[in-house]
Amino acid sequence: MNRAASHGAADGGAADGGAAGEPLLRVAGLRKVYNSGAERVEALADVSFTVEAPGFIGIMGPSGSGKSTLLHLLAGLDRPTGGEIFVAGQGVHAMNEVELTRFRRLRIGIVFQQFNLLGTMTALDNVMLPGVLDGRAESWLRPRAQSLLETLGLRERMHHRPDALSGGEQQRVAIARALLFEPKVLFADEPTGNLDSTTSKRIWTMLADLSRRHQITILMVTHEPAAAAHCGRVLILGDGRVTDDLDVGQHDSAWLASRYQQSAGT
Repeated sequence: MNRAASHGAADGGAADGGAAGEPLLRVAGLRKVYNSGAERVEALADVSFTVEAPGFIGIMGPSGSGKSTLLHLLAGLDRPTGGEIFVAGQGVHAMNEVELTRFRRLRIGIVFQQFNLLGTMTALDNVMLPGVLDGRAESWLRPRAQSLLETLGLRERMHHRPDALSGGEQQRVAIARALLFEPKVLFADEPTGNLDSTTSKRIWTMLADLSRRHQITILMVTHEPAAAAHCGRVLILGDGRVTDDLDVGQHDSAWLASRYQQSAGT
């Protein structure tokens, strides 16, 4: 990938997004409560953890455990009821809406289950779009987007529109778009939920390789042990709390599935 960190930094901040010595991600006492009429639902309760170094981290949990809520809070897509979130040294919990919008655009990457590509634009134009919205010069933007698509194996597909791309190709375009400003942290919410098993495995392997080769921290929400087995570390959530913090190491998906069942109570 092209190294153009100075283009990716938000105004007034360091290129890496955080002060020297700060962990890449620090979550302390995080809580999220939803009020539905007279009912009070505690989606997250006192979640705390730290990510010190780049790596591929899985977040697992059964339906209703709070894993997607956690990811949305970390990415600044929702507001916590209590607690603190620091991403690359930036206090996400304390940002206003304008700051959050710019932070999401420049400091982090987000990939969803739905690819969220604009159907009237080519793959290249979709990747360039955040830079266009940020007023970046095409002399930097186009080569950067082309380099990302080539890195992800889409050299021959970059001028195709989404309806001419497979699901796996569309997700790779979405990942390239998320990496445009060289974020230190990439959040992925069930990124292979709409893909077949063969394509899913290719995406998991690609994410692990991106994290390793380019020193990116990737947090991926998944309910699949086969996906989480590609991670180096897995946080397991149950009833809004972290119930286990696993070092995957050389363990396989069967080991992870067993530990997941024990920790999440499934």
